[in-house]
Amino acid sequence: MSTRSHRGLRTRAAVVAASCVAIAGLGVGIGTASASASSVHRGVSGCFAWSYGKGVTITSRTVYWHNRCSTTHRLKISYVHRGSIAEHTTNVKGHAKGHKKLDTKTIRYIKDEGRTG
Repeated sequence: MSTRSHRGLRTRAAVVAASCVAIAGLGVGIGTASASASSVHRGVSGCFAWSYGKGVTITSRTVYWHNRCSTTHRLKISYVHRGSIAEHTTNVKGHAKGHKKLDTKTIRYIKDEGRTG
């Protein structure tokens, strides 16, 4: 074999070794992701897919949503704020995503209230 073909083999071997290390690293990341995914509460209401973290010691929650329909819909989030029931409503355009940080430990419900004018 020529010197040039040995360099090609070494380069390929280096690429394979780097790929193996990267794949091993992804495996570790996947395990971590699935462990943290168990602390996320997810659901669907009408056109909306939504999620929020459900840790025990958290004093606030950030609710994330995605309107999966092509039309504008109203989203209503009901939660407990300092012992009283509070609500957050917002109009969300079709296919739009959004989020809202709420000062609460308890989300009562998240509801699609239908199309808006």
